[in-house]
Amino acid sequence: MENKKVTTLEDRIPKLKEQRKQKANRRMIFYISFFFLLILVIIYFQSPLSHVQTIEIKGNQLVTEEQIIEKSNIKEDTNFWLVETKAVKKNVEELIQVDQVKVDRQFPSTVMIEVTEYVKVAFVEREGTYLPLLQNGETMPAISDGTVPSNAPVLIDWNKNEALQAMASELKKLQESIRIRISEIHFEPKENDSKRITLFMNDGYEVETRISGFADHMKHYPAIVQALESDEKGVIHLTESVYFNPFVKEEGKVENED
Repeated sequence: MENKKVTTLEDRIPKLKEQRKQKANRRMIFYISFFFLLILVIIYFQSPLSHVQTIEIKGNQLVTEEQIIEKSNIKEDTNFWLVETKAVKKNVEELIQVDQVKVDRQFPSTVMIEVTEYVKVAFVEREGTYLPLLQNGETMPAISDGTVPSNAPVLIDWNKNEALQAMASELKKLQESIRIRISEIHFEPKENDSKRITLFMNDGYEVETRISGFADHMKHYPAIVQALESDEKGVIHLTESVYFNPFVKEEGKVENED
């Protein structure tokens, strides 16, 4: 008959005590670790380590980094974890040059602000100065006195804000390859047409058209010029009907011949 080993209660008690002791030790280590971790977290949030250390700005050309940072309301002592990205986005988008903003927190202490600006479509002439005009119809502070812009059309005699915004919207839709061929755009409303404008082109032509449908009318300009004789300059009428009046010199004066 096999002998079966019988474990008595006296034999089991030491093992149970050891197991309870190990469990108590593990629990004690957990509490001590949690306590020290909590202390470290408190120290971190109270120290400059939790502050925003770097603000990176991307996509800006018309507005300075200083203006964006000031508008974001992020200070040197702003807690990295308390930066509200939606609030920063809303604040920066209040800048007239800014169309859209993307804000991202990058651990451990960097805030990334990426802006998409409105396109500069023209300059508005005001008392000898030139104000950059954005595609949303807003004007920026004047560039330096005496500097005549050459990389965008100059708008002259545009005193009505409503007409200026409409013109900016049309210029936004116009292909850049055509826009840079325009030297000046004069606002010349008539009694029977309050939207009439005259364009002076860099290639020597004049264009008479309207604000309404401007971009749609002007997209035909390159083909029209190509069809004309290269040495024959004049006025191209681009409205409901398209026709051309060459310049004719008479007694030293330049006139239009109907």
